[in-house]
Amino acid sequence: MLIDWKSREIFSNLRVPDDAMVILRLDGWRFSDLASSLKLEKPYDKGFAEKMVKAVSMLFELGMPITLAYTFSDEISLIFNPPLPWRGRIEKMNSVIPSLVSSFISVELGRRDIAFDSRVVFITGASDAIDYLSWRQEEAWRNHVNSYALYSLEKEGITGRKADEMLRGMKSHEKHELVFKKLGINLAETPAWQRRGIIIRWEEFEKKGFDPKEGKEVVVKRRRVVQDWSPPIFSSGEGRKYLMRALGVDEKKF
Repeated sequence: MLIDWKSREIFSNLRVPDDAMVILRLDGWRFSDLASSLKLEKPYDKGFAEKMVKAVSMLFELGMPITLAYTFSDEISLIFNPPLPWRGRIEKMNSVIPSLVSSFISVELGRRDIAFDSRVVFITGASDAIDYLSWRQEEAWRNHVNSYALYSLEKEGITGRKADEMLRGMKSHEKHELVFKKLGINLAETPAWQRRGIIIRWEEFEKKGFDPKEGKEVVVKRRRVVQDWSPPIFSSGEGRKYLMRALGVDEKKF
């Protein structure tokens, strides 16, 4: 009896509606171990952040229908506008895109053990996208506070389980005080990309050119990928307006 192996690919046709907005969130696999083996600068390594941004920019330039991307630490969130790639097939989105990012970062770092996983987050529109990005930016801030607090203990020679135990019982303001006491750093004045993450998006611009048919100079619209290393706080009024513009949403209709 011949087995229909194709029928056993049980998740291959799982889809989200290809006329819907979705978010794909990628996370690095075992990146804390990787950071240690690569001896990345603590608590933040700008060179690594730049490689993450370059990887995301590469996805834009490959023609993926990404409207906006957000990254911090080893995490990337990609907002897709319809029509979705592969007609919304989740298996494809969750394999091809993290594979592209993994291979790019592997080459950049000269390693063969780089991997990202991913998940699809279904959203109903721009309002969900803004709420989601606000949530992830809050996580970026928590990560920022914890990273500096851990670094301040490591500078004192406290590492591993003992450092984790000391931080586990601390409130946020206590971690702030710890960092200021040990390192003399005010966490509200660290580089914006460390506190708020980085946005990668499209930007439209006008360019002069010559139209041979018309025989005259014309102005044409183009777009390019830009990086915002100092984005606003997304949950603020300014931040919501910023995201609406980046997502191409009419503020009057929002």
